[in-house]
Amino acid sequence: MSVGLIVAIVVVVVVLIALVIFAIPRARRAREQRQLEERRGAVVDRHRQEAQDRQAKAELAESEAARQRAEADLHQARANVHERGLADDALRNADSPEEVVERRQTFADGQRPGEEHPAEEPAAADERAATADEREAAPIDPTTRRPTRS
Repeated sequence: MSVGLIVAIVVVVVVLIALVIFAIPRARRAREQRQLEERRGAVVDRHRQEAQDRQAKAELAESEAARQRAEADLHQARANVHERGLADDALRNADSPEEVVERRQTFADGQRPGEEHPAEEPAAADERAATADEREAAPIDPTTRRPTRS
């Protein structure tokens, strides 16, 4: 073998060793970086999902609080009406004050507007509508400004 060939082989081996020395750590760093980015993405997704869940819970709590405030305002308004004596007819027809409060349930206490009454025959709904129409058609007493009773 000639000296030139031996030198060429040694140079090629040195270059390959240098590539291995520099390429392996670089590949390892790149692989670690990809893994870190994947983990980071997974953590970001988990945090965002948790934030969305908590946001939904907060919105639900806010809507419930708003409903409760509206209910409280409604009961306060009813108290004012009774305090002024504008709902004495309801008191006269009731056996106890609790009966008046229970009779005046809101949609939030029972059903939503537009829903049928549960376990109610269609005839009962027609009857209830007819009673409401009669109240609207009843003549108003000018002194008390209330519907007169038939």
